[in-house]
Amino acid sequence: MKNVLLGGEMPANLPAEAEKALARYQAARTIEDKIRALEEALSLIPDHKGTEKLRGRIKRRIAELRREAERRASLRATRKDYFHIPKEGAAQVAIIGSANSGKSSLLKALTNAKPQVSDYPLTTTLPAPGMMVYEDVEIQLVELPAILTEGLKETHFTNRSIGFAKNSDLILIVLDGSANPAGQLEKILRILDESGITLKPKRCEIEIEKKDSGGIRFVIFGRLRADQREIMDLLRSIGIRNAVVKVSGDAEPEDFEDLIIRDLKHKKAVIAVNKFDRANSSVLKELRKIIGVEEVPILGVSAIGGEGLEELKRGIFDSLSLIRVYTRKDGMRSDKPLILPRSSTVRDLAELIHRDFARKMKYAKVWGRSVKVQGQRVGPDHVLEDGDVVELRI
Repeated sequence: MKNVLLGGEMPANLPAEAEKALARYQAARTIEDKIRALEEALSLIPDHKGTEKLRGRIKRRIAELRREAERRASLRATRKDYFHIPKEGAAQVAIIGSANSGKSSLLKALTNAKPQVSDYPLTTTLPAPGMMVYEDVEIQLVELPAILTEGLKETHFTNRSIGFAKNSDLILIVLDGSANPAGQLEKILRILDESGITLKPKRCEIEIEKKDSGGIRFVIFGRLRADQREIMDLLRSIGIRNAVVKVSGDAEPEDFEDLIIRDLKHKKAVIAVNKFDRANSSVLKELRKIIGVEEVPILGVSAIGGEGLEELKRGIFDSLSLIRVYTRKDGMRSDKPLILPRSSTVRDLAELIHRDFARKMKYAKVWGRSVKVQGQRVGPDHVLEDGDVVELRI
């Protein structure tokens, strides 16, 4: 059987026993069984250039699973989950960083929260929530206990804090601009990667629907930058012989391997370089090179002096990809907006108000940037923009 190393290079055939171990990994139900299967597969896959990327992904997945096992063990050790903070407002933002980077000071400067601010490291031992108001939108910020010491060693809070961040809508990474911010970011990115989190934007959606028969069939709505036979060989090597593979967007072979082996979560993020006045003048350029993607804003701020805080608020709101839509009735605009994901339609707005309302709606009138003529009559599929005013008609 031919196998593919997703990432562009064709390795030698994987040993049959390694394929069986990868198939056991797919079928495993417990973290412990998944780790054992991957460790066995790793020991059976030859170590050479052709298998380098595959072995690397397996190693990172093992590290991720071990972190998850440790996080669950710490949860079992306590009767109450003190890291559970219900989401409030339009979105939940998780604040992570090293000790004494200024997370508490930043939370205090951006929100109504009054966290304990201290020069002593590891002052924050529990998540501390606060509500940030950007114009007329409320966004919940949650400061998490430090994931690194000042010496960039992991803390006993690391896995719990990262577990919380993994389920948030956006991660705000706070770096101490006066103390090797590049080293902080490199270490934080490594921890995120080992926890199955990437800050790179998602370029495609892949769904593998297992079937009882029919072989492997593809339904492609975008572009697949791979030979379908190579993807079929990969799926068969892990025990999937009958499935419908749905691809949306621009998919490359490595996207399949990340899905099958790693199950990566793509997270939105903003990086705030605190104490920016004490940072090297080239720090933003250096951090941009480390993170490697343009989609993550990197902003210099001062939690104490107040510099850059308004720009940070805007960066958080923009990165969440939200829009504010105001309803209008009898010529009066609502004071408070409804918050929707970017690219939402008039129908989405109506369903947010009430499902029956969406069903009965005939058309809408819109004022704002999404229309050429103010008060324009539009249908339910009209795409709205931030700040639009909508009058729904039934």
